[in-house]
Amino acid sequence: MDIWKKVLEKISVQISKPSFDTWFKKTSMELEEGVLTVYAPNEFTIDWLEDQYGILIANTVKEVTGEDYDIQFAETDTNAESIFQNTRLEPVSIQYDTDSISRLERKIDRLEQKVQQLIDIKRLDERAEQLEERIRKLEQNEK
Repeated sequence: MDIWKKVLEKISVQISKPSFDTWFKKTSMELEEGVLTVYAPNEFTIDWLEDQYGILIANTVKEVTGEDYDIQFAETDTNAESIFQNTRLEPVSIQYDTDSISRLERKIDRLEQKVQQLIDIKRLDERAEQLEERIRKLEQNEK
C-alpha cells in the first residue's frame, strides 16, 4: 500500500465522512526529492486543505513514514489526467522553496555552532592537559 493511501486511511477516521469525501477523495500525492506534493482538483480545495488540514496532513504523513517531509500543494490538471492518467503538473511553490532554504540555513547555523562548541571543548581539554602536566611537574619539584 502506498504512503498516500495509508495517510488517507488514517485521516478518514479522524474527520467526518462528508468532510473526507469533499476534501480528500480526489487528492493524490507524489514524493520526489524529499518533497511531498499533494495534488487537488482546484485552487479552492488546495487552499482549504492547506488552511484547515495542513497540520493534520503533516502529522499523519510523519506518523505513517516516520519522516518530516516538506509538504506542498498543487492543482491536478484534470484535462490532462483524462488523457495521461499518471501525469501531474509541476508544482510551483516559491514560498515552500524559500521556507525550505531558510530551514536548511538554520540547520547549517546550528551545526556550525555545535562544531564551534566541539572545537572550544577540544581546546579546553588540551589546555586542561597542559595545566595538569605543569601541576605534576611542580609537585615533583617540591618533593
